[in-house]
Amino acid sequence: MKRRNFNHNDINKAILLTISLCIVVLFVYLMFNYQSFSGDISGLFIAVRPVLIGCAIAFLLNPILNFFKSLFIDMNSKIFKKMTPDKIYKLSNVFALVATIIVFAALITSFFLIIIPALRDSIVKLYDSMPQYIEVVSDWARKILKDNPSLSDFIVSYMANLQQNIVKIIQERVIPNVDTIISTVTEGIVGGVSAILEVIIGIFTSFYILASKDTLGAQCKKLIYSIFKKEKGNVIMEALGYVNQVFGGFINGKIIDSMIIGIICAIFCNIVGMPYTALVSVVVGVTNIIPVFGPFIGAIPSALIILVDDPMMCFVFVIFIIILQQIDGNIIGPLILGDSTGLSGFWVLFAIIIGGRLFGIGGMVIGVPVFACIYALLAHFIKKRMNKIGMVNDTEYYVTLRKFDEDGNPVRRNKHKTESSSRHKNRRMEEFTMKQREKILNKMEHANEFAHAEFDRDEYDIDVHDKGNPDKDKDINESKDTDR
Repeated sequence: MKRRNFNHNDINKAILLTISLCIVVLFVYLMFNYQSFSGDISGLFIAVRPVLIGCAIAFLLNPILNFFKSLFIDMNSKIFKKMTPDKIYKLSNVFALVATIIVFAALITSFFLIIIPALRDSIVKLYDSMPQYIEVVSDWARKILKDNPSLSDFIVSYMANLQQNIVKIIQERVIPNVDTIISTVTEGIVGGVSAILEVIIGIFTSFYILASKDTLGAQCKKLIYSIFKKEKGNVIMEALGYVNQVFGGFINGKIIDSMIIGIICAIFCNIVGMPYTALVSVVVGVTNIIPVFGPFIGAIPSALIILVDDPMMCFVFVIFIIILQQIDGNIIGPLILGDSTGLSGFWVLFAIIIGGRLFGIGGMVIGVPVFACIYALLAHFIKKRMNKIGMVNDTEYYVTLRKFDEDGNPVRRNKHKTESSSRHKNRRMEEFTMKQREKILNKMEHANEFAHAEFDRDEYDIDVHDKGNPDKDKDINESKDTDR
């Protein structure tokens, strides 16, 4: 029996068939074991969650590390002139990492020693004043009910039914399920402690990531170029660089912007004697991280808390928040963030709504940079495709476009009211140029046809008149001999 030699195509087919079979087997397994598979994925996510927390913290601390690294490189280059550049870089990296850890520890310490006590005092004051607030609300309600007897009867009957329903719920659902409630509370406490431990582990993990970020980055680049060709690898590296730029610029910029807004709010509240200064400033600063909706999410509960204590101060606070958000949106935000996302207002709102719907508050924060990356990748693909098929990529070109005719020329609608004069002038100039070009081409075609016709007629006349004239033939031959 003759032995068959396998070539490269056979090996590729075998690999492709094996991968296809593995995909089919995995699909069938997921169909019949979806719950167990989702549990495995959830367990895997819980296992790597401290590492993910560490990556997030390292990403936020990376700009601070880069700042200290450049500072120490310049400083060490002047101090250690005989040291090699590699040693200077390594030494500066160590100094920068230590300085970053010190700054991070200082921020955490300030949070627990300054902000937490102020928040505690505000919450305690709010709790102690609660009976007074309840009395004010009760007096206001009694006054309204006194003037509206029907409304009073309705509320009395409703409260009686509500009391009966509460007693019924306690007897039928709460008491028989005490063990379950205790177990749930215990799990919540254990989960809270586990979350604290995960954050602590994540902090230490972030320090290791920052210390070895150059090596980790080199390994990732090595992996990318080992799998893909150089052209594809370059595209992936550019995409990752853009993602890093968008995320870094947006997240870090929003954090700095929110800190500035919180500090300005605290200074103003202290100057005017606003109640619950620390609580209100922290709420306004933290919620400002959320784009578009963040200022309203923080301002509404803060205004309600101030309203119960001092209605006049509540009015002052609302006016101040409106002015502060205008300053933030037109001055502070653009100076810090710039055009880091490249998205219009509609797409920012779209990203916040979808991100909040899918992932809650965190989705509202990261929804904008994530969608900005998707938008940029899609725009790059469209640009590449339009250039390939030879069409214009400028969006303004398609504003007045209705369709293309059979010859490929654009058919546009009439100028609308919102069209700029410069754009209208350019469009009319473009149409005029195309018409003039068509006229010139038509004239050139007619001129060529006429020239060919005249040339054929002259050649025919010469042949007819000169044929049978021996004297002219002789003169022509003599002139040729003279030329020779």
